[in-house]
Amino acid sequence: MQSTTSATPNMPDLMVNVPLRNASFVGRQAQLRLLADQLGAHETAAVLPHALHGLGGVGKSQLALEYVHRHQREYKVICWIPAGRESLILTALAGLAVRLGLPLVGQDSGGVPAANTAVPAVLEALRRGAPYDNWLLVFDDAENVDVVRSFFPVSGPGKIIVTSRNRDWERVATPLPVTVFEREESIELLQKRSPDLSKVDAHRLATALGDLPLAVEQAGAWRAVTGMLVEEYLELLEQRSPEILHLDPAPDYPVSVAAAWDISLERIKENNPGARELLDICACMAPEPVPISILRKSRGIDITPNVDPILGKAIKLAWAIRNLTQFSLVKLDLGTDTLQMHRLLQHVLLANQAPEEHERLRNAAHQLLSAAKPGHYASSQEWPDYQALLPHVLSSQAVTSTDTFVRELVYDTVLFLYFWGDHAGAADLARQAYTSWLAASGEENIHVIRISKILAFLLRVVGEAGESIELNERALELSRRVEVDQEDLIDSMIELADARRFQGRFAEARDLGREATERARSQLGPDDAITLRAAHSWGVDLRLCGQFAEALPMDQETARLREELLGPASSLTLNTLNALAIDMRESGDYPGARAFQEDVHRQARAALGDENPLTLRIAGNLAVCRRRDGEITAAAKLSDETLNSFETGLGRNHPDYLSTAINVSVDQRLTGDLDGSRQLGAQTMEYCTSRFGPNHAYTLLMRANLAATLRVLGEPAAAQELEDDAATRLAATVGPHHVTTLTVAIGQANTAHQQLDFALAHEIDEANLPLLAEVAGADHPLTLSCTSNLALDLRGLGRGGEANELERRAVEGFERVVSENHPWLIEARRRRRIECDTAPMPM
Repeated sequence: MQSTTSATPNMPDLMVNVPLRNASFVGRQAQLRLLADQLGAHETAAVLPHALHGLGGVGKSQLALEYVHRHQREYKVICWIPAGRESLILTALAGLAVRLGLPLVGQDSGGVPAANTAVPAVLEALRRGAPYDNWLLVFDDAENVDVVRSFFPVSGPGKIIVTSRNRDWERVATPLPVTVFEREESIELLQKRSPDLSKVDAHRLATALGDLPLAVEQAGAWRAVTGMLVEEYLELLEQRSPEILHLDPAPDYPVSVAAAWDISLERIKENNPGARELLDICACMAPEPVPISILRKSRGIDITPNVDPILGKAIKLAWAIRNLTQFSLVKLDLGTDTLQMHRLLQHVLLANQAPEEHERLRNAAHQLLSAAKPGHYASSQEWPDYQALLPHVLSSQAVTSTDTFVRELVYDTVLFLYFWGDHAGAADLARQAYTSWLAASGEENIHVIRISKILAFLLRVVGEAGESIELNERALELSRRVEVDQEDLIDSMIELADARRFQGRFAEARDLGREATERARSQLGPDDAITLRAAHSWGVDLRLCGQFAEALPMDQETARLREELLGPASSLTLNTLNALAIDMRESGDYPGARAFQEDVHRQARAALGDENPLTLRIAGNLAVCRRRDGEITAAAKLSDETLNSFETGLGRNHPDYLSTAINVSVDQRLTGDLDGSRQLGAQTMEYCTSRFGPNHAYTLLMRANLAATLRVLGEPAAAQELEDDAATRLAATVGPHHVTTLTVAIGQANTAHQQLDFALAHEIDEANLPLLAEVAGADHPLTLSCTSNLALDLRGLGRGGEANELERRAVEGFERVVSENHPWLIEARRRRRIECDTAPMPM
């Protein structure tokens, strides 16, 4: 990305991604004035081709670029956004977010931000005009009106220019049709390139070229390099035009520019066949800039006999690129170290490739791309390189390749898109790869099995869970039947366990987690990375099943081994430490879990930054630890901040947002914001039902917590309806003795007590107490809460002596396990009902 910050007055504070000015620009004075007038009167102007001039070549982008450079002093921020693909728009806007200095979720130190957090943030900043108002965005080559418009800041203090071949923009923007050059403009450009060219000869050339700016530029470049007589050039044009008209299919670009290019291409082929073939290979990629590093990194691989010597020698590569730039076949940008051809030249080159030749050249493009594969897809340091390759991976249809290295590039690109935040793009590319590889290689192929699992995961991420479960089930079935590596088999188990968790089938997930971990330990060793991944996953399953005492020692060992292998700052280490804090808390050690998690949070902030998604998950867990330790105000503040970050970065339908929203609703109830708790709780319950279904633990937890809020609001009948339904469904899904089911029963007893039905409250609490003692432990705060509440039931029934004994046991027990001013201890001493909340376990 080329961008500079001006240090002088009357210049933009930021020029982001703006291309270099075209030194050969001529004419267009009337259009430039009209564009300035239109932007003065309207927010958006669309620079479009005149209806008679087909696809392009009339200089729309050059006109917009010249306007930018002439009027840059009138704006504070100018950003040029390639808009031919949605991924290009995401990349440009994410880059603008960094330049604006916005705090972003998911941005590692020194890395680039995730698209799904940066783009909403930058659009909101532009809409508000903070930190800069009076901005200008240029969406170049914006063909899809609906997609591009979705990235317009709504009613912000700025202007937008669109360049496009799609005249549908006339419906939504003030149009500025761009036609061919006036004859004098054609002559001016030709004489600028060839000062010795007479006006008469320039006139003859312009007539033959139809005054199309791109054709005129091409002819001017040819004349500047070769000095060919005009008569000879006109004769060459006449010879080539009929051939172009008879191409099948007929060309949808101007014949004049195609003929002019054809002349230059023939000369390049004679003088430097390697450069000519390299151009054909690049035509199989995208019309976006091609990183020259792709060509440098490809030494040692076989492409073609003509191209291989160029790739192996820096001097020969530089000479080939110079040949291509001399004839204006490509543009070289030294600032970004890229070369780019006009999309119309790409059309010309592709139209002249026979099917077999095109397949050969496209395979060569795939080899170049795979040899340039960046590092790990999860590292934000590598994302700029993935962004540069992405349009070429897509345009070259790399998903059609059967080559192992190309498929690995596709696989890593899918995962990059996920980690970068383009979840829909990741799912779409994974779908294309799965469909293509399945047809070419069959379902037992290891690449097909692997891509099916990542597709299944991505489908759940984007809210299409149904098919994803079947894909994971089939992947494990094939992995068991086909002789795959142990790593792949274990991975298939872990992925299906993840799918089962999503379905709410926690016991099945736990059994798969156990099998995967035990197999990994025996086959790969206890400290292998895959073994530790399996063990961490199994710990997740155990927590969801309420088996915290079993999860705790395993997570302790996993965290120890991950710290030895990866270091304390590793996201994997921190993730397991976060899990360990949950084990401690849910086992009843509220003070210890809170102190432990405060330290984990400090480590995560230092290693990953405040807005990293894992740091936010750790913060959300810390908020629950604070709440359980009695620090209600501090918990509510942190959970609310975390929820806002998740909403901005991930949206309201993401599991991280939903689990945090459940906790925030509880915090709002405890801090007295009952209306807020009710509203957020009802909204979150709807989202959970839509995302996970009515029987999922997240949905049922929210129902039970919302019932507690209704109880405080004095609506016990509504509370009873919600929690009775939640209890019935939980008993049928996670089991009647699951700690969550038993916690909901505490709420059911509270509702009965509020309705003065002391007998029913006593019946529920008396049945619940021994179960809690067995499942959670006699000194667990939940068990002690039930004990305290049971004492109140007995008191209501007039059985004061029994009540006093239970009350004493509860108070003494609380004094042993919680802080002196813990709300539950205070309630027990004051003979008040204790409300116990349920916090969702991360999936």
